[in-house]
Amino acid sequence: MAQAPRAGGEFHLARKVALAELLLGAIEFAVCVPPLALCVRILPDRWLWAKVLVPVLLAAWTASLFRLVDLLRSVVHQLAVLQRGEKAKVLNTVLTRRALARAPRESALAHFALWTGLALVVAAAFFRTGGRDPAEAAALVTLGVASAAGVAAVRLLVLDRILGSVRPILTPQLQAIQAFVGNYRGWFACAALATLGLSHALLALMAYGLLGMPELARAAFPLWSTLAVATFIWWRSFVRQAAPIEQYFDATVRMRGSKGPARDEPKAIAAFRAAQRLPYQLSAWQALGVAVAGATALTAGWPWTGVAGLAFGRMLVMLALVAGVVAIYHRLALQEILRPLVRHLGSRHALPPAQVTSPVGLRLKLAASFVGVWGLGVGFFWLFERAAPGGSARFAFGVGIALAAGLVLLAVRDVVAPLRALEERSGEMSKGQLARPVPPWGDADELGRLAVIFEEMRRSLRDRLRSTESINVDLEREVRRRTEALEQRNAELRDALDKLRRAQDNLIRSEKLASMGRLVAGIAHEINNPVNAVINSLGPLADAVKRIEAIEPGGSVAKLAAEAAEILAVVQRGAARTKSIVQALHGYARGDESVERDVFLARSVEDTLGLLQHRLRHVQVVKEVDPEARIRGFPGQVDQVLMNLLTNAAQAIGDRGGTIRISGQSREARVLLIVSDDGPGIPADVVPRIFDPFFTTKDVGEGSGLGLSIVHGIVERHGGQIDVDSKPGQGTTFTISFPRPGAEPSLSAKGAS
Repeated sequence: MAQAPRAGGEFHLARKVALAELLLGAIEFAVCVPPLALCVRILPDRWLWAKVLVPVLLAAWTASLFRLVDLLRSVVHQLAVLQRGEKAKVLNTVLTRRALARAPRESALAHFALWTGLALVVAAAFFRTGGRDPAEAAALVTLGVASAAGVAAVRLLVLDRILGSVRPILTPQLQAIQAFVGNYRGWFACAALATLGLSHALLALMAYGLLGMPELARAAFPLWSTLAVATFIWWRSFVRQAAPIEQYFDATVRMRGSKGPARDEPKAIAAFRAAQRLPYQLSAWQALGVAVAGATALTAGWPWTGVAGLAFGRMLVMLALVAGVVAIYHRLALQEILRPLVRHLGSRHALPPAQVTSPVGLRLKLAASFVGVWGLGVGFFWLFERAAPGGSARFAFGVGIALAAGLVLLAVRDVVAPLRALEERSGEMSKGQLARPVPPWGDADELGRLAVIFEEMRRSLRDRLRSTESINVDLEREVRRRTEALEQRNAELRDALDKLRRAQDNLIRSEKLASMGRLVAGIAHEINNPVNAVINSLGPLADAVKRIEAIEPGGSVAKLAAEAAEILAVVQRGAARTKSIVQALHGYARGDESVERDVFLARSVEDTLGLLQHRLRHVQVVKEVDPEARIRGFPGQVDQVLMNLLTNAAQAIGDRGGTIRISGQSREARVLLIVSDDGPGIPADVVPRIFDPFFTTKDVGEGSGLGLSIVHGIVERHGGQIDVDSKPGQGTTFTISFPRPGAEPSLSAKGAS
C-alpha cells in the first residue's frame, strides 16, 4: 500500500527546528564550552572530568531535545492534518497556543540549567582542587551563568520565531498583532539578555586569550555592577520610548468593541516613528553600557594585575570592537522583533514618507557594515597575533570571521529582502492585483520609504479603480435601465401598431360589411317586389288551373291541369322560401335601426338558422326556444349575436359532425338564451381573453378577433350579461341573460357595432 504524502507544513517545521537546533548547538558549544575547558585543563584529573562531563552533557542535551520533540508532537500532527486538507476532529486552540508558548521557554530554561549546573560543578572543583583564589572561581561562575543566560535567550528568540510562523495556521482567529502585543516586552528583554550574556562571554574569553592572566577575574564584580546599572537605564529608556506604541495598542488592540483608529490616525504615525527610533537608541544604550562596564572592570582590575600600558590599550581596542558588535547585532535583533508592528502599521495606516524617516540612512548603514566587517576580521586577528600568537590568535580570528560573516549575511538580507518584496508586489500590481498591501520591511530607510510610497500608490490606484468601476457599474446600470425602458416602449409601440393595423383592417372590413349590408338590403328590397308579384299571381293562376280542370274532367286537359297544379305547388313553395330568405336578409341588414321593439327569440333563431343552412349541413341543431320568450331591443343586433355564436359553434365542430343546442326561456326577471355545442372546447388559459378585441385563435386570414367582442358589446347594450363555460373535450356553452320587458328600464337607442 502506497504511503500518503508527507504534509508540507509538518516537513518545513521539522526541518526549521532541526536546523535551529544545529545552529544553537554550535553557538552554545562555542560560547559555553571554552570556559569549562579552560577550567578542566587546570584540574589534576582533567581526563576523568572530561569523561564524566561529556556523557552528562550529551545525555542532558538529548533529553532536552526529546522533550522539545514531545512538546511539538501535537503541533506537528495538527499542522499535518490541516496541510492535507482534512478537518481535525478536535482542534484545541488553547492547547495549541500553550504548546507553542511552552516549547521555546522550556527548551531555553533546560539549556540554561544545564550549562549553569556544569559551570557551578566545574567552578567548585576548580576551587577545591586547584587551590586558587575564590575570586577566580566566582568569576568562572559568573562567566558560566552569563554565557548560559545569553545562549538561552538566543534559543528562546529563535525557537519562538520559528514556531510563530505556524501560529497563524493553527490559530487563525488570533491576529499577529495580538500575539505581538502580549510578547514584545519579553522579546526585548530576551534580546537585551542575549547581547549582555554573549558580550560578557566574549569579553572574558578575549581578555584571557589576550592577557593570559586569570587575575583579571577580579574585575568581574565591578563589571556586573556596572552592567546592572546600565540594564536599569536601558529598561527605563525602553519604557519611555515605547510609550507611543503602548498608546496605539490601547486605542486599537486592547480597546474591546472599538472599530480601531482611522487610516490617518496620528497615534499610528507616532508608534511607527517610535518603532524606528527604538532599535537605534536601545542598541546605543546597550553598547555604551557594555563599553562603560568593560572599561570600569578593566580600570578597577589594572592595579591588581599589573597590566602594561600597551596591553591595556589593546584591551580598550578590543572593548571598542565588542561594543560595536553589541550595537550592530542588538539593533538588528530589535528591528527583527519590531518588524511585525512596522508591517502592521504600514499596511493598515497611511504613513506620510516625510514623517517616517529612519534615524540612520541606508548609505550610513552599509558603510557601518563594511567597516564592521573589516574591523572584526582584521582587528581581532591583529590584536591577538601581536599579543598572543598561536591558538589564541586563530581562535580570535575565527570568532571575528564568524561575527563578520553574520553581519554580512544580515546586511545583505536587509537590502535584498525589501527589494524582493517590492519586486513581487510590483509584479502583482502590474497585473491589476491591488488587494494585498505593500508594507515596509522594517527600517524606514530609503528602501522602507520606497515601500511606503508604493503602498500609497497602491491605495490611490485601488481607490481610483474602485471609483472608475463604480462609475462604470452605474453607467451600465443606467444604460441597462434605459435599454429596458426603450425595449418596453418599442414593444408597446409594436403592439399598438399591430392593434392599429388590425383596427384598420377590421374597420375596412366593417365598412365593407356595412356596405354589403346596405347592398343586401337594397337587393332584398328589389327582389322582394317581383317575388311578391309572383306569389300574388300564383293564387289566381291556381284558380284558373282548377277551372280548366273542371271544364273537362278526366280528359287530357284535366291531366295537363293536374300537372300544372303540381308545378304551381312547387313554385309556391319555392316562392315562399325565397320570400322568407329575403325577409331574413332584410332583418339581418336592419342592424342599424334606432328604435327598439319587442324581439321574439324564436323568430330570431329561425331567421338566423335560415341564413346559416349552408354552414350547418353537417350539424344537428336542437331548438328548445319558448315561442313567448321575448326581449326589448333591436332585432338586427340580436340576430347578429346569434349569427356569431352559431358560426363559431359550427366552425368548432367542423366537418366531423356534432350537435348544437339552442334554448330560450323566460324566468322571473330575466330571459335566458343558451347556445351550446359538443366541440373540442376552449383551453382554460384562453377563456379569460375570448371577449378581448382582436383576440383570435384562428389562423391568419380566417378570423378578425372581433366576433365575440361585438357579441359582448351588443349584450351589454341590451342590459344583459354573457357567460361562457368550456371544458377541453366536452364542448362550450354560452349563456346570455337579458332583462325581461318591464322588469328594468328600457335601453336607450344605440347604434350597432
